[in-house]
Amino acid sequence: MNNRIIGIGLIALVSSWPVSAASTQADPQQRSAVQLQSHPLVHGDGWRLVRSIELGNSGNYVHMVLIDSKRDMDTAVYGAALSKICRSEPDFCRVRFWNEERHVARSISFTDAQFKALRAEYVFNRAGSVQEMRYACTVVSDKNQCFSH
Repeated sequence: MNNRIIGIGLIALVSSWPVSAASTQADPQQRSAVQLQSHPLVHGDGWRLVRSIELGNSGNYVHMVLIDSKRDMDTAVYGAALSKICRSEPDFCRVRFWNEERHVARSISFTDAQFKALRAEYVFNRAGSVQEMRYACTVVSDKNQCFSH
């Protein structure tokens, strides 16, 4: 009877080991993004913060946000996200928006495919007197407020 219990326990341990080993070995880029994250993953109606990545050791972050693909033409959703994310950042706030999670950048720089999928970007830098919200031209067609891929 004891051998049977030990055998079952051993099988359970061995079968669970690869899953736990794989979950603890995140890629280095992902680990650094998690380590740099100091903001809770906030969310709102039609959006959620996926990750925040610090710009060097500046204390300033680039926030990567996922917009609900059914609401990505609604600029009010972007505004609500900015209001919640940037409210505690009086001097600097940068937010990038995507509508597909697979395209949300894992680092400050991003690939051509991630840029093509970018829906909007907000930059506020009090020291540089910069405050700009730009959308993909497929979201807002006003050439003064949009960027094309």
